[in-house]
Amino acid sequence: MTSLRYQPVKWPKGARVAVTINVTHEWWSRQTRRMWGRDPQPRDSVSRTDYMVLTSTEYAFKSGIWRIMEILDRHKVKATCFISGLAAEKEPSILKELHERGHEIAAHSYDQSAQLFMMTREQEKEAIRKSVTALERASGQRPLGWISPGTRPTENTIELLVDEGFVWHGDFFDSDFPYRIPVKDKVLVEVPYKVPGHTDYDIFGIYGAMKTPTDAFQFLKDEFDAVYKESAHHPMRMAYCVHPYVSGIPGRAAALEKFIRYAKRHTKVWFARCIDIAKCVLEK
Repeated sequence: MTSLRYQPVKWPKGARVAVTINVTHEWWSRQTRRMWGRDPQPRDSVSRTDYMVLTSTEYAFKSGIWRIMEILDRHKVKATCFISGLAAEKEPSILKELHERGHEIAAHSYDQSAQLFMMTREQEKEAIRKSVTALERASGQRPLGWISPGTRPTENTIELLVDEGFVWHGDFFDSDFPYRIPVKDKVLVEVPYKVPGHTDYDIFGIYGAMKTPTDAFQFLKDEFDAVYKESAHHPMRMAYCVHPYVSGIPGRAAALEKFIRYAKRHTKVWFARCIDIAKCVLEK
């Protein structure tokens, strides 16, 4: 075996693999064609509302998130839900429902149209605080985890998160395993958003060629099999990250359910929220 930069964390009850289902529920203040399109677009398209994009993202609120919740309930799986502040304000009842069903509510900034790397330090601090306020107001619980829009933080993000009382964040792609990040006299736990693993963007390719739900399950199965095989040597983790406007559609939701069933057929597999994984790291 290749030497490992970060030592694996031991999971509860001797589990070999920790599987995290991450649900990313978002809203944009500007619904424009440039969000999804790769074809040549007019220069002013960034300022024009694209109703295909608008109604596609509305689908998450009306159908997608509810279908995903039902699947998770059927299999008694608790997810981590990354939610932007605008999404919380748009439909607070969704956050209340997610929280009551035992899912973790994590912060995903305030507005998905506003990238952190375009902000000053003070603007970023304000975006973090606004998102915390919106999520806490809607769910009744203060979020302890964070990913930035596009998982693109700045040089200020980690310090600002620690200052605001966050326990973990998931923006980095540098390790198979969660690990501690020393910040001043405190610690922030890194729980990588999709490493090892994938998002439904990777699989269903909203920016390009799409896989069928059958192909998607095979994609996830192959990844899980590789992770499970390596877990014979040390504990491993796999994440699957879904967006309700992508994976909330019936056929794609079926691929998620099929993957959960497949993973559950294996021994010593622990379905965990990101906060549960962060606590394992802190207790190490």
